[in-house]
Amino acid sequence: MISCLCSICLLMSCKEAKEPIAAETKNVVQDTVMQTSGKKTMGASQIAQLHKQATAILTYRLENKPEKHAIIDVGVWEYEAAFKEGAMSKPGEFAGHWIDFSENGTYEMGVYNNITGSGRFHYDNDTHLLLLVNNDEKMKPEEYELKLMQNVMIMMGKSTYQDNGFQAKLLKSDKRPTK
Repeated sequence: MISCLCSICLLMSCKEAKEPIAAETKNVVQDTVMQTSGKKTMGASQIAQLHKQATAILTYRLENKPEKHAIIDVGVWEYEAAFKEGAMSKPGEFAGHWIDFSENGTYEMGVYNNITGSGRFHYDNDTHLLLLVNNDEKMKPEEYELKLMQNVMIMMGKSTYQDNGFQAKLLKSDKRPTK
């Protein structure tokens, strides 16, 4: 199934994006790749409420399933392609975008040498769900189902925090990309 997803991702990456990325998306510092259209439809109070709920869920999951998973926290994950808001990314569009998971349950994300966000995460090996709660309370939480195979990660957004319009293919690297 994973090889099928990778094949689909590779086939889809050949398509041109139908709409150019809005200038406002490029100007938002923490909108590296994963912030989806869900953020655009939510008000600040709704995001604050979701952030509070997700923090409680994260705390519960960390207390009840604290195991570590070297499969995601060894190395850095670089974005190769993404399907977002109904369009496939153009080749090279996300060059330099990365997310780095640490063994202590924290993550950082960025573009080349710039760290654009950080927070805490929980990955459940049984359900394959990844919950990300950004340290910035103005950023909505995110939840993804992961498909992992060797040095490839496919992230599929879940509807929990309106991330279901997002999918990405990431490749494992030994270090963060530099420019």
